[in-house]
Amino acid sequence: MTDSNPKSWFDRAISGCFSVLVAAIALYFAVALIEAIWPYLVATFAAGSAVAVTIRIIRARRENRW
Repeated sequence: MTDSNPKSWFDRAISGCFSVLVAAIALYFAVALIEAIWPYLVATFAAGSAVAVTIRIIRARRENRW
C-alpha cells in the first residue's frame, strides 16, 4: 500500500538539517585525516619525483652517447 500521509514540512526540514549536520561532520573528519597524513604525502611525492627525475637524467645521458 502507498502511504497516503506525506511527511509534514517540519519533518522534511528536520531531515534536511540533520543531513547537513552529518555532511559537515564527515567533512570535518576528512579534513582532519588529510591534515594528519599531509607531511607523509608531501614527502612521498617529493621522493618519487626525485627518483623519476634522476632516472630521466640517467636515461637521457645514456641515449646521447655514440
